[in-house]
Amino acid sequence: MKKSIVLFLLVLTLATVFTSCTKDDSGPVDMNYIEGKWIFNKSTATSSGFTIPYSTDYFKNEDGCNKDYIELIAGGVAKYGNYSLNCVFEGKEGTWTQSGNTITISVSGTSFNGTFNVASLSATELLLKIDGTYAGNSGTFNLYFTK
Repeated sequence: MKKSIVLFLLVLTLATVFTSCTKDDSGPVDMNYIEGKWIFNKSTATSSGFTIPYSTDYFKNEDGCNKDYIELIAGGVAKYGNYSLNCVFEGKEGTWTQSGNTITISVSGTSFNGTFNVASLSATELLLKIDGTYAGNSGTFNLYFTK
């Protein structure tokens, strides 16, 4: 009987951990901090309630190199900096606009093109989210930045 109770509590705890709700990021965000140079920190993908680290050649920092960034400048100028293998720097310039809690970034020839939900923003941290389909599964791609 004691083993059954322990097993039940273990299953209940695991079920709670794997099905617990995530923070609702749909509320208003103070967009006063959006301008500036945002250093890429990490990316994750969320699908079916699970969040995992996610990186591609476009969304990762190279070991030993400066970190990739996106700089959002007043007047709608966006600057993208990417360090590839052997720390080779590639900088490109494009545009950005804001509407409510969303920003649209367009920097030709880069992975930074699209409309992103500003899920979280402070003077030092930025979380951008974009919904889509990845490998046939719908989910959310999360990009974390710091100033």
